[in-house]
Amino acid sequence: KNKMAVAGGKVALALALAGKVMGTHTPCTVAVEDGRSLPIPEFRRLYRERNIAVVLRNATIHSSAAFRAATSLTAIASEFGDAVVTLSSANANSYGRRRERLATYVDTMRTTDWAETPSNKIFYLFGEHGDELAPLLAQYPIPPFARPPAGFLSDDECDAREPALSFGVAPDASGVPFHIHNDGFSEVLHGAKRWLLYPAPAEPPHFDPNATSTSWLREVYPRLRPRERPQECTIVPGDLLYFPRRWYHAIVNIGTTVFISTFL
Repeated sequence: KNKMAVAGGKVALALALAGKVMGTHTPCTVAVEDGRSLPIPEFRRLYRERNIAVVLRNATIHSSAAFRAATSLTAIASEFGDAVVTLSSANANSYGRRRERLATYVDTMRTTDWAETPSNKIFYLFGEHGDELAPLLAQYPIPPFARPPAGFLSDDECDAREPALSFGVAPDASGVPFHIHNDGFSEVLHGAKRWLLYPAPAEPPHFDPNATSTSWLREVYPRLRPRERPQECTIVPGDLLYFPRRWYHAIVNIGTTVFISTFL
């Protein structure tokens, strides 16, 4: 019960922080399950096979504890600071690339006005990796929910026994605007993420691929009618969010955020 209270307190704190940063509180309108008790076959039947988003609360609260410790800013700057990493542009297409020492990126990311800079001018660490972070990613315990059943074929008809990992580090108020891809899972290791999702085939209204998620929340979201609003939820460490294939989604990072995604 104490552990549940602590986890619930973290969720409440993240929601309050999201309201302070974005000017509105963020109740979770995505389906929510207890990730510790939901059987994997039930997850597949209720959510993945139906292409429905779900937040699995406390799914990784214990299994990712060691990886969370290894991915604090202090730890990764000390262990991988000299690694030259690829930064991707934060617009919907993510076509821009920049190479930079991880330590330099960590030192300078706090000085950017992420909320006001066009997303195609913003570069941060997510999505694309070479071998420079392989020793770190090898430590990540892929959640059982993310492991496909035996015989499962991915969209390109290849066996998808080992999901693809995407590790990221981002400052407060950064994030990727609406975009789509195949399904997967998002886990926050430090900080919090506010997710905005439109079920396929719906598209986000008044969407500019080079506008930041923060600006969309500030300028577009308040003018939307209830039926036009996205599903949304703020996730914190211990949570696992399943994002379905071809759903438009955008993210805003709340506080300095370290995260990892598992693509199926």
